[in-house]
Amino acid sequence: MHISFTKHNPEISQSCKAVTEYLEKENSSREKEFENFMDEFQSHKLSEFDKQIEKQNLFFTTDEIDDEKYLDQNTATDLIDKNFSSRAKESESKFFILNISPSKEELEHLNQIIDLELKSNGFNQKEIDILNQTVKGEQQLELIKNDLMHQCLREYAKEVMKEYADNFNRDVYSNPDQLPNRREEVQINSETKNELERLGINRKDPEYAQKFQMIREQKAAELGKDLSVRKMTDKDLVWVAKVEEQRTYKANDKWVSDNRKINREIKLLESEKGNNSGKVDELKSKLHKDRTTGEIVREGLKKGGQQYHIHVIVSRYDNCPNARYKGSISPLANHRNSKVAGKSAQVGFNRDQFFKKVELNFDQKFRYDRTQSYQKFNEQKKIRTGKKVRIENLGKGFSSAITKPIKNELYRNSGLYELQKLNLNSTISKELGFRVPLSIPKTPLEIAVKTIKSVITKISDVSKGY
Repeated sequence: MHISFTKHNPEISQSCKAVTEYLEKENSSREKEFENFMDEFQSHKLSEFDKQIEKQNLFFTTDEIDDEKYLDQNTATDLIDKNFSSRAKESESKFFILNISPSKEELEHLNQIIDLELKSNGFNQKEIDILNQTVKGEQQLELIKNDLMHQCLREYAKEVMKEYADNFNRDVYSNPDQLPNRREEVQINSETKNELERLGINRKDPEYAQKFQMIREQKAAELGKDLSVRKMTDKDLVWVAKVEEQRTYKANDKWVSDNRKINREIKLLESEKGNNSGKVDELKSKLHKDRTTGEIVREGLKKGGQQYHIHVIVSRYDNCPNARYKGSISPLANHRNSKVAGKSAQVGFNRDQFFKKVELNFDQKFRYDRTQSYQKFNEQKKIRTGKKVRIENLGKGFSSAITKPIKNELYRNSGLYELQKLNLNSTISKELGFRVPLSIPKTPLEIAVKTIKSVITKISDVSKGY
């Protein structure tokens, strides 16, 4: 799992509109694909775009009870843009973008879960083979699988944002509707400092911050206000996300740059007199090609294979309705051990810990047996760059790596393997707490079932001699 952070550049714009507009780029092709598919099935055609498929074209977030909430581009833009602090500076980033990219192996694992979901809905190998006999049948199956992948990734995005909030280890106000106004806050802070001085408590006291907050809450309560705090959760964040299915090679990608240079050399050789065909062929053989499609890599070329990924736009500020009390949170604030009022404390955003947790979350949620973790990659990187790293239990790990294939083979031959395969779908439902994925889109499913029944009926009629 690869996750990166991109900060908003306030010098370009104070709005996220350009980002949300960019993330709409796949919508038109998706709508066209579905509409073309529906043209031949007038009896199933809906008065509007199939609602479940339509969710793919909308931004999503969560509401107060953790249900998915869908937003159009303008609403998503307003949600982020209108969430700002009265203390915000024009020069600071107003939002951040999380780019969440599952690996090829992780996507393959999700495909296996999708196959199990199809099987539980009656799509066994026989039915899938029938659908794959025609172009329309393949389209039906692809529409269903694609939507199920979107559901899986939307579910995972919600978990990522829970870890995102938790990683800040920040507090927010418990009752934002009962916060003091500016004049009252000045009074409360002044009385709190006076009380601490009277008690002989100064900033060097390890308990200063805790006592300051306690007295501050008491002074606020005397005015009928509430300054109590609780730990920040994902419900305190303001974010929208969108799943994308395609990636293209960018102008600054290394392969694109390399190929551009090679193509210039080829053109130069071809323009020269003399027989340079051997050199040209040699240069052409060095051109980078897409590993899946075999096409020569160039700027704008679509990358082959499954390229599902998630973009999350998250506001810099929490969702406190009082603009004066909104907290500023940045995932690019370096995590460090510090001291607050003489007391040890962790500040900033621990990105290493975040990456480990979201990987573990994926593994637990989708029952994925990870072979290459972020932690292992980080350790290998430190070794390559010459940084010190502790390597523990080498003997045990080495033994495990050697014996794992043998254990797997014994496991397959024991009969337990087949038993687990039969129970895996119910395990996903019961142990993970939700059905993966949530539901199969209605219209493509109905058409697929109709296609399968039609083929089976024809086969039956032929066998009876009709």
